[in-house]
Amino acid sequence: MKASLLRHLVCPGCKGTLQLASQERDAEEIVQGRLACDRCRRDYPIQRGIPRFVETDAYARTFSFQWNLHRTVQVDSLAGHHQSQRAFGFKTGFTHEELNGKLVLDVGCGTGRYMEIAADRGAEVIGVDLSFAVEAAYRNMGRRANIHIVQADVFRLPFRPSTFDAIYSIGVLHHTTSTRDAFLCLPPLLTPNGVVAIWVYAWAGDYSAYLDRVRRVTSRLPKRLLYGLCWIAVPVLHALLKVPVLRRLAWRIPTSHQGRGLVWDVLDTFDLWSPRYQWKHQEPEVRAWFEEAGLTDVRALSFPVAMRGRRTMTHVEAMAHGQTERELVFPQP
Repeated sequence: MKASLLRHLVCPGCKGTLQLASQERDAEEIVQGRLACDRCRRDYPIQRGIPRFVETDAYARTFSFQWNLHRTVQVDSLAGHHQSQRAFGFKTGFTHEELNGKLVLDVGCGTGRYMEIAADRGAEVIGVDLSFAVEAAYRNMGRRANIHIVQADVFRLPFRPSTFDAIYSIGVLHHTTSTRDAFLCLPPLLTPNGVVAIWVYAWAGDYSAYLDRVRRVTSRLPKRLLYGLCWIAVPVLHALLKVPVLRRLAWRIPTSHQGRGLVWDVLDTFDLWSPRYQWKHQEPEVRAWFEEAGLTDVRALSFPVAMRGRRTMTHVEAMAHGQTERELVFPQP
């Protein structure tokens, strides 16, 4: 953890100010220490360079397992591809101009694959994750000057309202107890005119129904057993898809088949089969969440279901920024 991160952090429970007591440093990084709340007197440890606002990874344990096992596969600079850069564009719509010089929150940062993209576009990025994937993210990205990593729960984030210029969450919120409730925790953290972008799994008819049937079994298996099973099942099912008489059967056991190699498909299939929660949604449902949050300029992106919206300034906030009543009613192009 960098000492500069402290100015953005508060107690996730009472929103009180945190005091830093560092115990071990390595150059600019606080490797071990604690954060103490002035108000409720609760302490939060800093362990292996990461402030920890949760005591367990709870329902996210499969992600702790998979991302520490495969911490480099989906990170562009470490794996020698541009898949994350392309996905970031499709699923958030954020441009270099929108992120350059901005404070950005990555909700569900995993191994840090999208933090790298935002940071390369000039943002200061704070990544949060409930799982111990933060360990992989810290190894991958934690030493970069404009990247911070925090272990925290989306339902109890350690930030004040109106903190971030931009927020994104890519493929994460549907793995919580409630996708809608998790999303509604994010807009209050935006600064006036800040933008939030999310991508969640789309309901895909029979494919989603078949996947849910498979998951009734696979999500209950021990994670290491399931991981080993994926290495057997994925190549077998891919082969069966090429046999006309067996293709229909193989289709009923959905796997990842993205053409990026066996390791990627095994990892993605484990990601499909293992999580405790995996909700699927449709565009009108997600749009309704954005409207419920009072966001404007809501628009769906080309990749289903990816959507973004803007937090509108209140009259009080606008006047504080020097805008007139006329500019609020007739904004300048």
